[in-house]
Amino acid sequence: MLGWFQPQETRDEILRRGVIPNVHRGIEIGALNNPIVRPEEGQIEFVDYGPTHVLKAQHAHLPERVAGIVDVTHVWTGSGSLADIVGGAERFDYAIASHVIEHVPNVLGWFRGIYEVLKPGAVFNLAVPDRRYTFDVLRHESTIGELVEADFLNYTAPSVRQMFDSCALMVAIDPGAIWTNPVDPETLPPFMGDIALPLALAQAKAIRNESRYCDSHCWVFTPKSLAALLHGATMLDLFPFVVEDILPTYPGQFEFFVRLRKAANVEEHRPQDRLTALTAITTALERHQRSSKLAAM
Repeated sequence: MLGWFQPQETRDEILRRGVIPNVHRGIEIGALNNPIVRPEEGQIEFVDYGPTHVLKAQHAHLPERVAGIVDVTHVWTGSGSLADIVGGAERFDYAIASHVIEHVPNVLGWFRGIYEVLKPGAVFNLAVPDRRYTFDVLRHESTIGELVEADFLNYTAPSVRQMFDSCALMVAIDPGAIWTNPVDPETLPPFMGDIALPLALAQAKAIRNESRYCDSHCWVFTPKSLAALLHGATMLDLFPFVVEDILPTYPGQFEFFVRLRKAANVEEHRPQDRLTALTAITTALERHQRSSKLAAM
């Protein structure tokens, strides 16, 4: 049992670290109906891949969700310049994205776009699903080669491979249920049942023939694997942020948290210093993983 390990902050408090809503100007990506900072709290603008009416139409089968969907301020696919869309660079004091990164076709381009619109010293807080405790448990962790491919090919919508793996390899288990009901993931049935493979093929054809957008989990991470990806991308000068912290997945939960920051000066932006910080974070994650395994014995 790992009940002794409890988060010291609520989820919203973690995602609002470094944020003073009534003082700072912020941007939240993919808020849908559950914004971390609400419009009445301060200067917050919302970015999504489609306008408000499109999002409401896509979620029409969930009227309670539709009723709470925030008004989208800016439409951005996650690729290309975000500054051109929001009206200039270095406009915001913070950014927040909760369960968005896994849906973004081109993660490296997405990071660059958000970095461009943040002021020096601004924070970017993320909540990320942990593959090990979600319906993505059977999928392999995303690789640096896949990130580079998506960036070089400038994906603006999920690729055939991204969609196909997401659709075909999802399994039928509730997020976080693996903590309380340990199972062999290989024994879990497909989330989409017997139609999983035929549906994946049909959607692949729609992407190829009609350029259809098929929402997918394009990427799968664990805290340690994401740290490794950011380390590699930093070495290649493809990732501009300072990684301040990666919080491990708390027992009983299915997500972890990442705190990024735009360097306040040239010294902070030096790759070697950013790599050193990432190495320390990875070591801490490994230590936590070992202690968690011992506690569970």
